[in-house]
Amino acid sequence: MTEDEAAFVEAMGQFMGGTGMTPMAGRLWAWLLICDPPAQAAGDLAVALKASRGAISGAAASLASTGMIRRMRRRGDRREYFSAPPGTFDLVLRSAGTAYGRLLAITSEGLAAVNGRPGGRERLQEVHDAVAFVAIELPALLDRYLAERRAAVTRPVLAGHSQPEEAPA
Repeated sequence: MTEDEAAFVEAMGQFMGGTGMTPMAGRLWAWLLICDPPAQAAGDLAVALKASRGAISGAAASLASTGMIRRMRRRGDRREYFSAPPGTFDLVLRSAGTAYGRLLAITSEGLAAVNGRPGGRERLQEVHDAVAFVAIELPALLDRYLAERRAAVTRPVLAGHSQPEEAPA
């Protein structure tokens, strides 16, 4: 792992740690996004990330449950391999839309439960309205993003801000 790669891995760990996941989950996900070969055994990940196999296993369980990585076994090999193949984050984005739909239903039930009760409704109404907006707008936004991504030959690179090229017709 180069110094720049290590900096990326650590930055992702710090970011994910601030979102409720463990820093190790962020570090693991970052490494799986850039490592070669793309599928790595737990022992290899432990060496690359300078972490215990137990830390790798716990982080992998968390990431796999959200759909951010895949766990697999190879025929004739007892080791478990982990990867972040293309398309997995698309599924994560789609699940966010589903989560907002569930949250909308819950806040709607909450509004019905406090109907006519003084206090509390204003705060819940604010959350409900924000969730309703996101639940309605997110699916169309994701559809547009995925369509644009499928049409692009290359993806934009954040640091260089390169523009995607249109796919040949």
